[in-house]
Amino acid sequence: MTPVSRVGGQLVAGRPRGQNLLHVFYVDVSGVLRCMVEEPTGTTTANWRSVNLPQADGLPFSTDYHPAGALATGYQQRGNQFDVFAVDRDGMLRMYTNAAGSPWRSDVVPDATGIPPGSGLVTGYQLGGAVLTVLSAGRSGELLLFAGSDDGSWRRTQLPLGGILPHGANLATGYLAESGQLAVFAVDRDGAFQVLFEETNGVWTPDSGPAARLPAGAPLATGYRRRQSDPSVFVVDDSGDLLEYQYGGQGWRSQVLPGGGLASPASVATGYQDDEQLLVFVVDEVGRLRQYACQPDGSWTVGIVPSGNGLPAGAPLATGYRQGGAVLDLFVLPRHPGGPVHYSAHNGGWTGPHPF
Repeated sequence: MTPVSRVGGQLVAGRPRGQNLLHVFYVDVSGVLRCMVEEPTGTTTANWRSVNLPQADGLPFSTDYHPAGALATGYQQRGNQFDVFAVDRDGMLRMYTNAAGSPWRSDVVPDATGIPPGSGLVTGYQLGGAVLTVLSAGRSGELLLFAGSDDGSWRRTQLPLGGILPHGANLATGYLAESGQLAVFAVDRDGAFQVLFEETNGVWTPDSGPAARLPAGAPLATGYRRRQSDPSVFVVDDSGDLLEYQYGGQGWRSQVLPGGGLASPASVATGYQDDEQLLVFVVDEVGRLRQYACQPDGSWTVGIVPSGNGLPAGAPLATGYRQGGAVLDLFVLPRHPGGPVHYSAHNGGWTGPHPF
């Protein structure tokens, strides 16, 4: 087996419908899924409280061949049901569910077994947003898709990816601007960037992006330079450079963002400032939290988030929003067994790190 990154997907944020409160999820050192929920204060700073989730037999933690308890979130039942997904230590896809007005419950996705424990997960929506899908790498390096319907049924499909994935490969999803097609992105065991597009007839078409030397199964993040644009995919290559793969009418093009000096592999997260400007975040090799900002002319600037230092290189990252999108929160899982910290951006200025 080829070792892959353990930093992608260990931390995730989401907002159950009807609650309007940001939730942050992570797996602790004992393999327990933890949840922290914001308590509004009337200011840009939030207090946080812990929510007890129904626990199964336990999620995996800290192995050499897969992300430690990688997580993903999604919505079902026309958005009224909020789901958190993780692959447990028995290789089953476990689902933690919160429906509007109901307590949390735990379940297992039917026929979602035999997955590498703690495997990387990502969610996306097929058929114009009507069907929630969960994707993961299987034990033989295949790409698995689990499609969930609002009636509670699930369908398992193996997709024709153009390469073989290592155990625990990190994945990302995005949508094409004109067609709304779902796209899935991954780095195969040979370090090649792989792409898969959902066609309107339900068939999936594999594609390959520009050649590069990438860490097998590396963490990926998707962002959009402007509204109604095609996706860009961000990943740190073997040389410690942050790459942008940008899709357009002429296919894929790649560029190296300024800076260099990143850990490889490293978790990458995207967010938006003032609801428009695309930002990319990564912790560099000396533990500084970098912010890359896409400028109106398409160029990139790079800086350090204030007080964003002393972090483990490539640490897990996630983003979320509070106060109707006015506050961008950047969550960092600095080390186990401690929980995450977060930095908050409002009107272009950063505060933090704030502990939970």
